[in-house]
Amino acid sequence: MTLSSLLASAFTFTALATGVEKGTAVEFLFAGPDSDRAYETMFLLDESVDAFCQRLEKAGIPRGRPVDSSVCRLWPVGCCVNFSPAPTNYVNGTLPDGYPPMPFVYTGGSRTTNASCVANDTMPSSVCAYYSLDQSPIVFNGLIDQGTAYGSFTAAKTIKKGTRVPFTVTWDAHSMPRHLDLTIHPNDARAVLERLRKESAAAEVDATIGFDGALTVEEATAAAQALSIIDSSRVKINGVSNIFFRAFLPLVKWQDRQERLQQPFELTLRPDGSECLLFIEEDWSGPGDDPKLTPRQIAFADASHYKKTDTCFIFCVKTDKVSRILTAMSRLKDSSVKNWYVFSNP
Repeated sequence: MTLSSLLASAFTFTALATGVEKGTAVEFLFAGPDSDRAYETMFLLDESVDAFCQRLEKAGIPRGRPVDSSVCRLWPVGCCVNFSPAPTNYVNGTLPDGYPPMPFVYTGGSRTTNASCVANDTMPSSVCAYYSLDQSPIVFNGLIDQGTAYGSFTAAKTIKKGTRVPFTVTWDAHSMPRHLDLTIHPNDARAVLERLRKESAAAEVDATIGFDGALTVEEATAAAQALSIIDSSRVKINGVSNIFFRAFLPLVKWQDRQERLQQPFELTLRPDGSECLLFIEEDWSGPGDDPKLTPRQIAFADASHYKKTDTCFIFCVKTDKVSRILTAMSRLKDSSVKNWYVFSNP
């Protein structure tokens, strides 16, 4: 990035009013020209979303990172942006109770390459959304699902359809979260947590946390519990180094197969060093609303043939080393598994 682009902090564009009536529920401040959601959008661009993002980035805004659940990146990351005129001139409302005020941030959207941002055939072609939408280049700096946000924002006025309105987006590149790659080793979880605390006092933190194989599962679970307390829009525990921290924090009720919405693989790591991998077959042909569940032991090499699940539950003892968990995960690397949860017993 050149010095001139680093110094840039403003970008002006023109948007076209959709003509939605005052009081209409609004989910998008801006959307692309091909959006199928104009009926709940205040303004449309007169250029593709991709072209808009390229021009915005050329003006100097850093590209952030959108949400991507496949790699456990659950928090949007980006530079804070402001619009002039302010969105409140056109849209009424606030986030629902329980949600703090959130600025908008520029992530670049989920379907990105080095050369382009969001494909302009992505519906609803959001540019700036009033809920967390991974494909949207501009979103709230937090997590709010569509169902919760719906109806919270409405059109403040009726603007004649096609009216051209100039906007300027401004930003401060210093608001970009600081990225940290950290690994928790035996006996140093407290030091990692302290570093996260100190770093977040100065700026938002986007942290990828790994777990050293020498940790016991009990130690990793204790560290994960601490991380879950500080995980927030200020300290974003985001992405996978080797295993996502929430893998060590499953719900206890999931051990009961009848309590699950879907049946994952079950991998038991026995104290004698042996392993047992199960696939739970579901038979819905019988009476009642619940299927008959039949566990079938399968070979690791055959796991890729079972496409019904992308989750694996690992059962072990607390004194097992994390390295054993990681080795077991590697044996399923060619399967469909993306989500891992570790249940440990005394």
